[in-house]
Amino acid sequence: MSEYVELPPSTRKRFFEPVVLLDSLRSVYVKDNRTSEPDLESDTGKSPKQTYYCFLNKLSQICDSEPKQPLGKTVSAVVILDSGTIEYRLASNQRDRRELDTVREYLTDIIDVFGRASDEEMNDRSFTAHLLSDVLRKVLAFNRFRIEDYIDALCDVKPNRERDNLTFCIESAASDEAVEGEAAANALRSLLPHIQAARRAPRGSNDAFSSHAEKLLKAIHAHYEFSLGEYMKKKTRGDNRIGDSPWDDVRHAVGRLLSYYIAIKVLISARKLWPRIFVDFEVTYIPSSQPLGQPPDIRRNARGILNRMGRNKSTIEAYQRHAKSLQALGLDDRIKDRVSPARFRPIVHAEVNLLDSVLRGQELAEREGEDPIRFFNEAEFGRYIGSSKPTCLLCHFYFRHHPSLVRCRETHYNLYPNWRAPDVSKADGEEAERQRLEIVEDLIKDVRREAGRAIEQHSYPRRRHDSWDTPTNPLPGSTVRAVDDVASMLSHVSLDAASTRRAPPDVSSTWGESDSSREVTPGSPMSGADDDVEDGDEDGGV
Repeated sequence: MSEYVELPPSTRKRFFEPVVLLDSLRSVYVKDNRTSEPDLESDTGKSPKQTYYCFLNKLSQICDSEPKQPLGKTVSAVVILDSGTIEYRLASNQRDRRELDTVREYLTDIIDVFGRASDEEMNDRSFTAHLLSDVLRKVLAFNRFRIEDYIDALCDVKPNRERDNLTFCIESAASDEAVEGEAAANALRSLLPHIQAARRAPRGSNDAFSSHAEKLLKAIHAHYEFSLGEYMKKKTRGDNRIGDSPWDDVRHAVGRLLSYYIAIKVLISARKLWPRIFVDFEVTYIPSSQPLGQPPDIRRNARGILNRMGRNKSTIEAYQRHAKSLQALGLDDRIKDRVSPARFRPIVHAEVNLLDSVLRGQELAEREGEDPIRFFNEAEFGRYIGSSKPTCLLCHFYFRHHPSLVRCRETHYNLYPNWRAPDVSKADGEEAERQRLEIVEDLIKDVRREAGRAIEQHSYPRRRHDSWDTPTNPLPGSTVRAVDDVASMLSHVSLDAASTRRAPPDVSSTWGESDSSREVTPGSPMSGADDDVEDGDEDGGV
């Protein structure tokens, strides 16, 4: 007999049916696959708490090394725990133990580099410039596959076009009579030699690749604020913009590349602000979950699923109005395909898996009378789990309904159907089983609501990428160039001062609204795309 308690068959059916329906609608409503604009106006990123949240997200980002992998294989989450000893705990979607060991060694090395630096050295601009370069090269080498993917996106040739994306944008900007166009063209043109050098780097030479990639990132950084950021934004904005222009791909790739440069800036600032977490620490990891096996015996057509969803009159009427066109686009065939054994492989996403691990550890420590396990600086920062990408729709709902009130990253609202709740064992007891069931029941209501909304609005506003399109500057400076000064600007803040923890407010699931537990809401004109969401496949694994 299995040691795990499975969800009741009826609950599994009621959960996966609207999930599969909503995901199938997503593929039908592909015309609404828009690139949304980031929120750039808030100044809440100036707080130490938001800087800390971003630090965790950046640690997660530099561990998410492979694009376009099944089940978002390397998508990662990180939390810092404090039980007297600082523990960095890592989770990834689908890494095996050997791969997790490799990530642990890499992350330990990165953190240790900062820990070996003295406070005096960290206040020396010349030293931190060399430190940034050294750490950035380590990160670029480890993330080579993903960095190469962004570079390839710049060099990609779209169907029915003669020139690659970057060349198209250079010529487009050069033909612009505005001064800004000429400046943008020159800025983009300056990237070409570094792109070519990075692409020529031998596969066996990470040193050569990281050296050329570092020069590329520094060139982007030099031009982004004054020449590229606003110009590319202007070229990709528009309420009805469909994300198929070369400018969309170039803006996304350039922003993602720059985000790695910013990531190291964030790590440097974190070292200045919280030196304790860089010494006497350990990096641990938890195993990735196993995919579920046989799909549940759910209904294989939209009408049957809608009937089980409660026969909402407005939803049924909306479906009937559009049924012919939806079926012409193969809606029912898409539903059947999504529950085939080859495609149905739900896993526990990294941030949810990490939440479950932390709470189990806290319960065990309490039962055995050991020192309590707390989130680092919990009185000041609350409870937060960082992740390499904004959370998917189902993770967003899960954290929102979980009684622990642990916060996670803002959601990008993309749905990935290969998702499941954490396992519950018989040893966990009836209370754990009841809690999971209650959360799943809440998720069922949420997903049904979203499926109904998609049918009634005849659209599914899905982000084209599962990461933002511009590099978030979460730190207190007004520009990325001011990031170096963040520690001194925040040095007056006492990390011993307690603040009252409040539960995150109930957040509407309406498309486009922001979660109050957002990682950062940057105040910089450069901000907006801190994280990877570009995993455009059904698993979030690009």
